[in-house]
Amino acid sequence: MKQQNKFSGIILLGFGLFFFAMRMDIALMQPYLTWPTLVIVIGIALLMQAGSGKDLVSLFSGVFLVGLGIHFHAISKIASWPNPLQMITLLTGIAFLVQYKKAKDGLIPGLLLTLLSLWFIFFNSNTPSMQNIFAKVEDFWPIILMVLGAYLIFFRKK
Repeated sequence: MKQQNKFSGIILLGFGLFFFAMRMDIALMQPYLTWPTLVIVIGIALLMQAGSGKDLVSLFSGVFLVGLGIHFHAISKIASWPNPLQMITLLTGIAFLVQYKKAKDGLIPGLLLTLLSLWFIFFNSNTPSMQNIFAKVEDFWPIILMVLGAYLIFFRKK
C-alpha cells in the first residue's frame, strides 16, 4: 500500500507542477507543456516506484514511457530524428535491456530489438543496393519477431 501511495504522490506532484507551469505562462517552458511531458511524468513515477522497492514490473514501463515522451518532444524539434517505428522498437529494446540488468530477464529480445532498430536507423541508406536489401529484410522481420516471441513464450523453459 505504501508503494501505491508513493506512486500516486509522484503522479500528483508531477501533474501539479505541469499545470502550475501552464498557469504561470513562462515563455521558456511553453514548448514543453504538451502531452509528451505528461507521459514523461508518468514514466518517471514508474521508474521511482521501481527504484524504491522490488516492483521491477514498473521498470520496463517507466523506461519505455520516458523514452516515448522524449521521442515525441524531439521529433518536432530535430529534423533528422528517426521515424516513430524505429524509435518505438529501439525504446522497447532498451527497456528490455534495463529490465535485464535488474531482473536478469529479457536479454535476447532486448538485444534483438535494439540491434534491429539501430540497423534501420543508421544503415538504411538510399543507395539502390541497400534499398534492395532493406526491402527484403522489411518483408520478413515482423515474421522473425513473431517466431522468436512464440519461441520464448511456448518453448523456452527457465
